[in-house]
Amino acid sequence: MALLTYDRPTEAIALTLSEAFHGVQKRLQLDGETINVRIPPGAKGGSRIRVKGKGRMSPFSQQRGDLYLTIELLPHPFFQFEGDNIVCEVPISPEEAVLGAQINVPTPDSNVTMKIPPGVDSGQSLRLRGKGWRNPQGGRSDQIVKLKIVTPKELSAKERECYEKLRQVTSFNPRRSLKEIRL
Repeated sequence: MALLTYDRPTEAIALTLSEAFHGVQKRLQLDGETINVRIPPGAKGGSRIRVKGKGRMSPFSQQRGDLYLTIELLPHPFFQFEGDNIVCEVPISPEEAVLGAQINVPTPDSNVTMKIPPGVDSGQSLRLRGKGWRNPQGGRSDQIVKLKIVTPKELSAKERECYEKLRQVTSFNPRRSLKEIRL
């Protein structure tokens, strides 16, 4: 025997990452009615919000069922999700990659200083513990920072001279392991 329900089928609600991270009050128009919905901080894509008494009217009890909203997160140009963690890609210069550096990195609610160890590779990931997404229990996930070494497109005469000197004195060969590759 099928169970009759007067809950409204799930409706989608699109949020920016900022709205989902900080929480937001949204005003929705459904079937000519304005509904105010509070989205709690840390809502994730795919999660559901229940709004009591805003579903369909039951012809038997004359009471309304519940409305369910599914959270859809709009894309962000810098932050993405990877599981529970927030991921971003941060450009660094060749000299920062070789020598290490202290750089500022945006997190969802502030900028933090992150230490880049010497000798990092492009694509390498570093973790900022507790700087990711809010979770309903009050903690935070991690933020994963993927490093991207970016080379300058225009060099001053002095910069070009320094790079030329470096090329002449370096013994580093990043393709050393390719010498033995054969089919």
